[in-house]
Amino acid sequence: MRYRTLLIDFDGTLFDTRNAIRKTLEALAGRRGAAPFAAHLIDQVIDQGLSLVDMLGALLGPGDVLGLPAWVADYRAIYNGGLGVAQSAPYPGVEAVVQQLHEAGKELFIVSNKGEVSILATLEQYRLGPCFRGVVAAVGDRAPKPDPASFFERVRPRMRHDDNARVLMIGDTEIDLGYARNLGVASCWAAYGYGLASRCEVLAPDFVIHSATDLLRLDDYRATKMRPGASDNLVNR
Repeated sequence: MRYRTLLIDFDGTLFDTRNAIRKTLEALAGRRGAAPFAAHLIDQVIDQGLSLVDMLGALLGPGDVLGLPAWVADYRAIYNGGLGVAQSAPYPGVEAVVQQLHEAGKELFIVSNKGEVSILATLEQYRLGPCFRGVVAAVGDRAPKPDPASFFERVRPRMRHDDNARVLMIGDTEIDLGYARNLGVASCWAAYGYGLASRCEVLAPDFVIHSATDLLRLDDYRATKMRPGASDNLVNR
């Protein structure tokens, strides 16, 4: 693989956390004495790849802006209390893919709008932590993506090279692809994740994968644009 540094999203790319988010929001509404959030609204905010603050802000609406920090704190307490790890699972093949990429000498960074505590707990549960050179996650109310500053402040200093042509961003939503565009690096859309095709395809990702194991095939792929009905899962745009 010509890419040495891989920036990898977490939710919807490495781990399926949709059920963890749903269950946490269900418990959160109960704790706060509020009506349950509508399932279709939950799916909408998940599919957009929003940070926790933006997700809860969208679900609550403008009427509870002042109370938002308490909602955020309660959400994190519930999610990080064990429910998040228990209700999350790696996508098929992820554990083997991460191990192989690490053993091949790739620099792996998680860049996620999720909180760091929940990411680290999940990585520890699946013994994947040592494979990653760093975890760039939300800090307080500040989400790292799509703001390029997080890359230059928290990733670039830890890289073993300074060539953006060897950096690949892998993620499932338009926020991930927008982050790659803001950095001026190649992008890979994980189409099996949460992002909506209508929002991701217009950003013209360099690669499209339909399973985590497709990442291992980037070295061997000699691309043409995908033809209608093509059987190959991996597409180089």
